[in-house]
Amino acid sequence: MPSVEPAEHSGPKLVWVLGGIALLASIMGVGGYWTLVRSRNHFAEATKKMDALGKTVDTEGCITAVLDWHAECEANKPLCDNGVPQIMTHCLLGRDRSETCESLDLSSAKAQWVFATCEERGTPCSNRKTCACASAYRAIDSFCRHGQEGVAL
Repeated sequence: MPSVEPAEHSGPKLVWVLGGIALLASIMGVGGYWTLVRSRNHFAEATKKMDALGKTVDTEGCITAVLDWHAECEANKPLCDNGVPQIMTHCLLGRDRSETCESLDLSSAKAQWVFATCEERGTPCSNRKTCACASAYRAIDSFCRHGQEGVAL
């Protein structure tokens, strides 16, 4: 029968490894929570600002304000990109946008006109999937399609 050699116990102890993992998870949890709170507060402030601004500006003014907000957005980039329709809606709800809605061609549901409009406006889309300008114009399209009551998110 072969002899069994005892296991070697060199290296870090399991308690230190697990303790390090727990510490790292705690630090990441606190960091994630802080980011969430900061983002939530930023969006609350932005929606309040857009609610007030929407009463005083035309539709193009809303687009300018939303694009300015997006450029300075303090949340993480995906939240800022996905938040454009929400922030745009708060601005649009400030007053009647019938004139803008009547000028839109709502015959096609694709709203591909947004890219040409952004180009003409001087804010071209380098990436069509995450273009704040296109998202803002799509929000107008959706807002008008839904009787100026909101935007399909």
